[in-house]
Amino acid sequence: MGSSSVKVRGTSWLRLLMTLCRWMGVSPPTERFRYVHLVWSLMLLACVWTATINRMITMKFHEKVLTIQKLFYFAEYPANMFMTATFSLRVYRSANFYRRLWFQLQRQQVHLFENAGETEELYTRFGSHVLLWLLVVLIFNGICAIVDSAWLHFYWPLAVPSFGAHVLPSIMISLCLLQYVMMQQFLSLLYMQLNKRVAQLQLPPNGLRIRTISCSEVEFKLEQLRLVYVALEEVQTMLLYRFGMVLLLNFANSLLSFSYEMFNMFRLLELAKWKDWVLYSYRSLWLLLHGSRVWFVLKVNERIAEQKHQLCLFLNKLDASDAHLERVVNHFLVQLQANMSQPLAVCGVVDLDTLAVGGFINALMAIVIFLIQMDLGNKSLMGFV
Repeated sequence: MGSSSVKVRGTSWLRLLMTLCRWMGVSPPTERFRYVHLVWSLMLLACVWTATINRMITMKFHEKVLTIQKLFYFAEYPANMFMTATFSLRVYRSANFYRRLWFQLQRQQVHLFENAGETEELYTRFGSHVLLWLLVVLIFNGICAIVDSAWLHFYWPLAVPSFGAHVLPSIMISLCLLQYVMMQQFLSLLYMQLNKRVAQLQLPPNGLRIRTISCSEVEFKLEQLRLVYVALEEVQTMLLYRFGMVLLLNFANSLLSFSYEMFNMFRLLELAKWKDWVLYSYRSLWLLLHGSRVWFVLKVNERIAEQKHQLCLFLNKLDASDAHLERVVNHFLVQLQANMSQPLAVCGVVDLDTLAVGGFINALMAIVIFLIQMDLGNKSLMGFV
């Protein structure tokens, strides 16, 4: 009874996140409201697509802009259209998939957490993460909406379509990625507890080097923990398979958008139009948005990779004096190292590790330099003519 109430309190913020995501059409609906939710999702997608297409058709550039620069500017729009449709109609459409996923995570949580105190700490910690990042997403997108409207002088015939083309898809995509990050965050907490359980097999709780449990008991517990590890690996693989294509598109979209916004900041600084502080704020917010979409996805996966490296260290430190226990430890290590030798990658292209940021920055600088050179070459040619 106590453990159940702990779970209810600890997952209340998660339920709030899922409810908000359902209202935005990017979370699995309940079976009872499945068709109502589908109609609502299609209406939201229609708003995004209509506003985006209208923006692409009616967009006018105040200065002469090269075709290549227009392509970079417009690249974000079809990407947003495709990502919102994919998240809403495919990734988050199957309630059964996420029900099985959550059941699997809770099943492993029962194996790893032996008392109510540890379970309460898990759900309290997880709930605080959910609340923090939900507030960050809502506040950030609220600021984006205000700045976007301020740039249009709060002229609603322009501000409302701009909201549908920019802020609404941004909220939907951010909430989708937040759900993915939170699922990986919960996995990370389970891996952390797995490491703790393996470390406890080395020494008894009182710290004495006198083994209080037999080798057969250690062998049995270690085999149980190995099976938990296998189940957690399967969950992470399932998530990557389901999110792989949209994560890759998210990285590509953020790279192109970040590059073009960096180029725009260069042009603004060159023109020194400091009176357009709203435009500076707008560009800075979009830089932060696309940068965070890449960084936090990579960071949460790197945290899990760090937990696996730590698990490998604990297993190597384990005193395997018995032959049967040694076989179990070696089996666990071989399985762990085999998975670690093949790092998770999005569609085999982008490694889910913050080391990939180096490649991201190199590609970013190459694109920005290319755009600057094209801009300077065009100005020189116009001056020459």
